[in-house]
Amino acid sequence: MTKIAGDDRYGMEMKGKLMARWSPLALAALVVLASPGVEAAKVRKIKCWTNNEGVRECGNIVPPEYAQQGHEEMNERGLTIRTNQRAKTPEEIEAQRQEQERLEAQRKLDEEQAKRDRILLATYATEFDMRLAHKGKVASVDSQIAHAEHLVKKLKERLVELTKDAASQERNGKEVSDETLTRIGIVNQQITEQKDFIKNRQQERALINTRFEDELAHFRRLKAR
Repeated sequence: MTKIAGDDRYGMEMKGKLMARWSPLALAALVVLASPGVEAAKVRKIKCWTNNEGVRECGNIVPPEYAQQGHEEMNERGLTIRTNQRAKTPEEIEAQRQEQERLEAQRKLDEEQAKRDRILLATYATEFDMRLAHKGKVASVDSQIAHAEHLVKKLKERLVELTKDAASQERNGKEVSDETLTRIGIVNQQITEQKDFIKNRQQERALINTRFEDELAHFRRLKAR
């Protein structure tokens, strides 16, 4: 009775498993690998792929119709030594490009934020310094608003004078002069401009206050680190 060596028994079991799982073409490739008459250089690699029916096939060359679907390369021992992924679709390529752009944009935002953080910490040593600087900014805007409001008051007084002058001309049976009408128009325009200026400065002051609260909270987080 002939005893089958451990390695031989293992080889027979592996061969039986391969015969049960692989297609005829895959088995033919395996036979080629096992044939002693074939040079090692020629059987070093076998490529395996899945056909349209879902059957695994193997050979020296991947058929053109499956070349873009991905395949595996195996050595003479039947071990996978390389996996070639399938080609990406145009949609996948575009999605990857967009994701790379998003990551690059986020990287730049992170760098800019880190730069602002360094400036913030270098500018202010304590919360008191921040509050003092904030108070100065608000005071500057308030000063501009007060000056504009005073100017509006003066312009309105001037407008009253011009309106009285125009009314006096009409009472005397005269047409209001072009000069008076021009001056009235100019003063009205100046009042409108100053009111717009005041409105803009008030919005600026509100923005300064909002930004200060955000910066102060962020400053505290940076200090806590």
